[in-house]
Amino acid sequence: MEDCAFCNIGSGEIKGLRICENDRVLAFMDLAGDYDGHILVIPKEHYRYVTDCPEDVARDVWSMVRKVSKHLIEDCGYDGIDIMSANSPVSQSLPHFHVHIIPRKIGDGLGNPGQWPVPAGAKEDVRVMYEKLKME
Repeated sequence: MEDCAFCNIGSGEIKGLRICENDRVLAFMDLAGDYDGHILVIPKEHYRYVTDCPEDVARDVWSMVRKVSKHLIEDCGYDGIDIMSANSPVSQSLPHFHVHIIPRKIGDGLGNPGQWPVPAGAKEDVRVMYEKLKME
């Protein structure tokens, strides 16, 4: 889709801070500045919702979410991650299927157990976080 920012990032037209990718899926830093280490995972091809994706593409997206999440916990020292995905015109900020990964530490002040994280604003520069979190 020509005017889709995520398609432009997926194709490389917009650089983006790429954490991990393969031929069909990309994980990159979210620049919103709402959480330290906020990562988005997208299919490189345009699909508005998860329900629009062919099953194999959706599986590849969730496989990448799992891979990046394991990296954050096992290699980057996080206690866990929160995974979120909005898939409706009511709640989706950009009309391209995407999954949010929010790295969490116990006592991080983003919310109590059982609650979604409350954005407190990132403390670290996104490029500093990128260098800490990228995968080789």
